[in-house]
Amino acid sequence: MYLVFLENRAKKELKRFDKNIQEKILKNLHLLESNPFLGSKMHGEFQGYYRVKIPPLRIIYLLDIKNKIIKIRAVGFRGDIYK
Repeated sequence: MYLVFLENRAKKELKRFDKNIQEKILKNLHLLESNPFLGSKMHGEFQGYYRVKIPPLRIIYLLDIKNKIIKIRAVGFRGDIYK
């Protein structure tokens, strides 16, 4: 079981969504606790990161396998999250 840690940016972004979207995001974060490889690896500028797609949203995270920690870097809409 992995520990999910939300960075400050991700916390702020999560608070901006309405309750229904927040529930979808939190559900996926709980799934990540048991299966951190649920997301797909990213390439290019974001190499080393993973992403989970929840159309039209994305969760960007960094995986620390040694310490069993998932650091959520960003949560947001597809068009805005990569900026």
